[in-house]
Amino acid sequence: MKKILYTFLVAALILVSAPAVLATSDVYYTNNEGYSMTEKQYNNLLNQGFTEKQIERMDYETFQENKDIEARIVAIDKKYVKTTTIMRNGIKTYTSESLTEEEMLKEVQAAKEQPPYSPRFVPGTYYNGAAETDYKAIQTVIANLDDDTMRYKLDTYWYIMPSNRSYDIMGIGIEATKVQINSGIIFREDWWTTSNTTDYTTGKYTKIGNTGGVILFPLPSGSIETLEQYMYFTVDKKPGVSTVYSLTATGDYAHATVTVSNNAYNYMSVNVAGGIEIDSPYANSFDEMDEAVAGFTGTW
Repeated sequence: MKKILYTFLVAALILVSAPAVLATSDVYYTNNEGYSMTEKQYNNLLNQGFTEKQIERMDYETFQENKDIEARIVAIDKKYVKTTTIMRNGIKTYTSESLTEEEMLKEVQAAKEQPPYSPRFVPGTYYNGAAETDYKAIQTVIANLDDDTMRYKLDTYWYIMPSNRSYDIMGIGIEATKVQINSGIIFREDWWTTSNTTDYTTGKYTKIGNTGGVILFPLPSGSIETLEQYMYFTVDKKPGVSTVYSLTATGDYAHATVTVSNNAYNYMSVNVAGGIEIDSPYANSFDEMDEAVAGFTGTW
């Protein structure tokens, strides 16, 4: 009798934990991980700020948590950034500028036609006057999930990878007088190699404060063709705040131009006015760039 009861319980647990199977007529899209979704679920993910490529590689847990949330994007800002690092007398300096999408794609194509991207740093062979130019896009999204919750999301996409890869930083600054973070930080990093293989990681060091959420994470090594990262968290109104008429989310990215350790976690922060801030002794170890600042105006 006990054996029969045990078998029944195991079977019940399997049924409870098994993914729901959609009728064939309801399947609109099946991603690379094998999870099928309806058209409504697919659009729900898009309306939360997930890209088509992110949905394509979305894991089951993330899909389950978000598939039925009927959200809408209320603010978005995207920047295309060109960063040039120059080696002079053993010291790296850098310049950063924002480009249009057309300018970015044109420069990236020209650079890729002249490998190794004219010229590139190679670890151990730095020379005076060497310059390295990297290209990436950064996007900040505010999505309204329901009457009580907004989601802040930051995406980055590398068009040309940097040679120095240790720990980089992403962060979103919030208006501390209006909202507070009410969730953990979700992070994912996906990359495609030059041999057309793929991999990803969710490993990171997170820090949440009154002024925003920030994460430190390792960049992948090897011959990477493209790299994408995203982070997000949710916010609600601060106690005592009944109605919000405007919101600002400042998304920022800091790339380590020299090798740093995960100890940099202790010296990083983010705020809505200045983006990511890094204190000594790591203040000069990261580059800077224009932030992607999403601004919402309305009634919430």
